[in-house]
Amino acid sequence: MGGESKNRRQLSYHGTRYSCREDETVLEALQRQGVSIPFSCRSGICHVCLQRCTSGPIPEKAQTGVRPTLRAQGYFLPCQCTPTADMQIVPPRNADLYTPAVLYRKEWLGANVVRLLLEPATALSYRAGQFINLRRSDGLTRSYSLASNPATDYFLELHVNVMKNGAMSNWIAETLAVNDEIDIQGPNGQFCYEPERAEQNILLAATGTGLAPLLGVVRDALHQGHTGELHLFHGSRHPRGVYLHDELLDLCGEFSNFYYYACVSGNDVPPGFLSGRTHEVAQSLHEDLRGWSTYFAGLPDMVEAAHRNALRSGVMETDIHTDPFRYTDLRGAARTGRVRNGGRLDRRSATPKTVNRRPGPDPEMWAALGEGQLLNTILTDFYDRVYEDPRLKPFFRGTTKQRSIEKQYLFLRQRFSGEKVYFGDRPRNAHHWMVISDELFDYREQVMESCLHRHGLPDHLIGRWLKMENSFRADIVKNAPWNRVIDGIEIPADGFGEAVLEVGTLCDSCGEEIPGGSRVRYHLRLGTTWCRRCMHNGDLETNTSGMKTYG
Repeated sequence: MGGESKNRRQLSYHGTRYSCREDETVLEALQRQGVSIPFSCRSGICHVCLQRCTSGPIPEKAQTGVRPTLRAQGYFLPCQCTPTADMQIVPPRNADLYTPAVLYRKEWLGANVVRLLLEPATALSYRAGQFINLRRSDGLTRSYSLASNPATDYFLELHVNVMKNGAMSNWIAETLAVNDEIDIQGPNGQFCYEPERAEQNILLAATGTGLAPLLGVVRDALHQGHTGELHLFHGSRHPRGVYLHDELLDLCGEFSNFYYYACVSGNDVPPGFLSGRTHEVAQSLHEDLRGWSTYFAGLPDMVEAAHRNALRSGVMETDIHTDPFRYTDLRGAARTGRVRNGGRLDRRSATPKTVNRRPGPDPEMWAALGEGQLLNTILTDFYDRVYEDPRLKPFFRGTTKQRSIEKQYLFLRQRFSGEKVYFGDRPRNAHHWMVISDELFDYREQVMESCLHRHGLPDHLIGRWLKMENSFRADIVKNAPWNRVIDGIEIPADGFGEAVLEVGTLCDSCGEEIPGGSRVRYHLRLGTTWCRRCMHNGDLETNTSGMKTYG
């Protein structure tokens, strides 16, 4: 106990002192001790949790993306701040972050999408494609992307997806009225057009209201005289979800280098629409994207898949721009931002083992890996061996080798480069059902080490790589399965559950989009989710491993 307390930092907040564990963020520490501060995405994107440090060092990562004027005043992101020393923290000053805006117009663009035109009290300096936070009088805050272009539009344009039981979106749709005032904060984000490369072809793909930032990027590019081709794909399961269809067709007629594709993944595909999931349609029409730039926004699953497709099609990593839409009210999800379930966690039975401090980004490692090229080669070699190894391959039953390579690539890329590209479970949840001994963990490490040597990684970097993997040993090694824990909610290790989605997703059986508000069935351990048709078709079974089989 004495050793543990030495590693704890002290946080002073509102005159009260709180302890912060060694590997805990400021947000996690305050919430663990009952302190409520605003937050949303937990990933440093939305900036809803901004606080101000008046004493103590601020880790560089905690100010990533924070505007220079706010950084100078000590503003930081608690969700990204693992303190290196004691900190004194105070709430943000309202005048620093928020400015009032008046609702000028509200109109429905589709069955579930509302367009807002806002007039800020003072001119807002922003770039098309960025996002702002809206805050109502009780403090509820949500992030929405800007579809407007500051060079041509006086009002700020937002597209709001009205979700079933969505606290903010339903209030906007039903209560917020023209001439009402609401607070705005921002702009935030780097999802913007790059005018330096006006001749470059651009591919853009969105689901749902992911169209908003893409529309901002397109408007900005066309206004600045972009000469390369712009190909915009917008998709939904149903035709009614492809809003602004006529407006975008008109834009095609106005600009000869702008191309628009409406995609429907369901069965009802109207004339002039393309059948299929948005990213797959885009890939089928543009297999070779070498020299292109890409922008993807909307459902995280689509964004992740489109990202992978772009890399395979020859797009440079620096030319891939992503804006996955995550939703605040899914913090108890059984699968990444999908469904609620489960009872409150008994923390006595879920206390994690002590773990080593996770190594931070490693620029030398990332450079030695050819910024991803050698990493992909190493992982391909490694999983070729794993899928043939009688001791290791049982843990990969039911998933393809390519999928394993892709997930591990994104995980390691985030570890080594510091880029936020991995959207999957953390190691503790990803391995929660696997009974793995220390001896088996060491065996797996030996296989990896031999691959690293075979592909010429220097010895000192191999040592750092293995040290990083060993920092997760306590999250993986165990003598019995444990339940998944999602933000304090304990999910049983096996069996099935049913829930109503608060945000759309993709069916893991047929691959079709499932709209928000649908009732789905999902596997409690694997997180795999099925649409209503698949959960009632009579063909779905599970084998003893809990993996899907069909027969």
